[in-house]
Amino acid sequence: MKAFGGAPVIYDLDAFSESQYQQHALGARGETGDGRVFRYAQMGEAVSIGHLTQSPAIDTATITMAVTTAAAIGAKQIVFTHGATTSAANEYAEGYATISYATGVGQTLKVASHLAFTSAQTGCIVKLEDPLQVAIDTTSKLDLAHNPWNGVLMDTSLVTVPTGAALRTFTSAYYGWLQTRGVCGIMSDATIAAGYAFGFDASAAGEIDVPANDLQQFVVGNAIQAGAQNYYHQVYLTID
Repeated sequence: MKAFGGAPVIYDLDAFSESQYQQHALGARGETGDGRVFRYAQMGEAVSIGHLTQSPAIDTATITMAVTTAAAIGAKQIVFTHGATTSAANEYAEGYATISYATGVGQTLKVASHLAFTSAQTGCIVKLEDPLQVAIDTTSKLDLAHNPWNGVLMDTSLVTVPTGAALRTFTSAYYGWLQTRGVCGIMSDATIAAGYAFGFDASAAGEIDVPANDLQQFVVGNAIQAGAQNYYHQVYLTID
């Protein structure tokens, strides 16, 4: 499969349904006739209607892992030693592998599949959809990251990737569409004046607040009417 094959935009999406089974690629883009944009996601927890979601934080044990076997240009697998954590089979499928240090540095390649990994396991293999563009060797270091729409959470971490707002309540581990652009009612933890930008709230999971100057924080939209604290007023999302 060609990873850069130009997946079509989905127009017949149902943002008010959920499924126990995956029906689209994670992160697949959907659009309604009025221009609202959605992304397809798996929920990492129960997600409440009218709340924002973020990708889970990257496990620091899965960065700068040692590559243990050299691989040539065009290879579609990487052999490495896993970090001090466990990973379920295909946990990083549809996610990304980056060569973060030394030979072959800077490459980011989509993950196709892998077996389960134990803590500090040697001889681990991650299979790739994309071929290596530069050869790697045993000086190379590997980072693994989930697809941002794999296991999304209502969170207050502020620094992970924004993944969209829920138009319905979702069941943990189920799949569905999250809105990333356009008019949407979002729960606010502050009074937000019309026209002001907002970001994730630092204390109430999945809610919005006026961005603070001293916080690392994604701005994800603007208020299109004056919003009061503890209300679901309309905003305009600009994640996509």
